Amino acid sequence: MLHKLVLGTVQLGMPYGINNTSGQPSNEEAFTLLREAWTLGIRTLDTADAYGTAIERIGDFHAHHNATSSERFRIITKFHADSGTELLTKTPQTLTKLHVPSLTCYQYHRFSDVSAFPHIQNQLQTLKEQGVIERIGVSVYTNDEIAAAASSPLIDVIQFPFNLLDNMRLRGDAMRHAKDCGKELHTRSVFLQGLFFKSLEDFPAKLAPLQSAIQRLHRLCKSSNFALRTMQELALNYALHNPLIDAVLFGVETASQLTETLGAVRDNFDPALAREIDALTVPDYQLLNPVHWSS
Repeated sequence: MLHKLVLGTVQLGMPYGINNTSGQPSNEEAFTLLREAWTLGIRTLDTADAYGTAIERIGDFHAHHNATSSERFRIITKFHADSGTELLTKTPQTLTKLHVPSLTCYQYHRFSDVSAFPHIQNQLQTLKEQGVIERIGVSVYTNDEIAAAASSPLIDVIQFPFNLLDNMRLRGDAMRHAKDCGKELHTRSVFLQGLFFKSLEDFPAKLAPLQSAIQRLHRLCKSSNFALRTMQELALNYALHNPLIDAVLFGVETASQLTETLGAVRDNFDPALAREIDALTVPDYQLLNPVHWSS
């Protein structure tokens, strides 16, 4: 299952996550995390222009740790678009910052930008033909956006939220349609920004409508029927063992958390447990999008 894991790097460039207690790591801590990720078998990183200094830190790691070409991470990165965006100029600069020869996937950060800026579509096609990028992707939020991306001949990869609550009950039909259209599916928010690990006693009042479903997940962890130890194990393996999903993006703050997370990967996942998870509902699905947590 390790080949499906993609390490997110937003936490390298800025403090991130509702359960983040350590803030943004120092350069030394960031490099330790990246070294540990490589040692443990992670080969792909997800980053973005919007992630503070994350791109520069990845590049510094590649440059200053004598990494040979075979030891460099594959990179998925996202860009914000506007009418002045010139990817034919920008992309070589990004590769230089990252110290990599090409990008595994270059993604629109917003789905609306795909149709809003047709000149960027042409630039992406050119970069793909030149071998500068391998695949073109888009980050989406809704099932309607998944369906629209699935119908686009430009898009190879669709990245969307998926987790124990934003689950197959909500996403299944859209995911199956996208796979039928030949798309690669990448998921994010597997830990819902760390909300699954937050003490129920310290739960934010804004998110109280989610508490009942999360309590149910805690009970599933403790059930003797499924032999699971932690919410981390439950959340990670639910996504990893879904056959429709090609890559699972996850985030950690420290090297020790990374070791703990990879230690939670299981060889299999009980289909009965997946059905229990898929039966869960929440009263306000908007709260599954962290954008609404502070509004």
